[in-house]
Amino acid sequence: MLFLSSRKEKKCELNNCRPVSLTCTVCKIFESVVSDNFLEHFKQNKYFSDRQFGFLKGRSTVTQLLSMLDDWTELLESGGRIDVIYTDLKKAFDKVPYLRLISKLYSYQVNEEIILWLESFLIGRKQRVKIDEVM
Repeated sequence: MLFLSSRKEKKCELNNCRPVSLTCTVCKIFESVVSDNFLEHFKQNKYFSDRQFGFLKGRSTVTQLLSMLDDWTELLESGGRIDVIYTDLKKAFDKVPYLRLISKLYSYQVNEEIILWLESFLIGRKQRVKIDEVM
């Protein structure tokens, strides 16, 4: 397991490191198949909002910015007002509440065998940091 930090943070501080798992080719292919099936299930059941961007083919964050710019331009031209709140979701994926995620997957009627497989992968895992042969 490798640990990476962002360019802005000090690499020698453990709190700035996040785990990166190295997996074999078979695991990567399996992950891709499962991910594609999740996306198809969510699309078929219309679980994605029209305002969902990022991590979807054809709906990147650039597409979202262009859409917002178009909406804002139209609003300003009609004499409207715009208020914007920006948030920083730095390290958001490091803080996913796995039990809540599993619960939501059941509510979205995802195949139970897939949920149990994901649960066994996500819950009860431990990690450790090793720097210069010291743990």
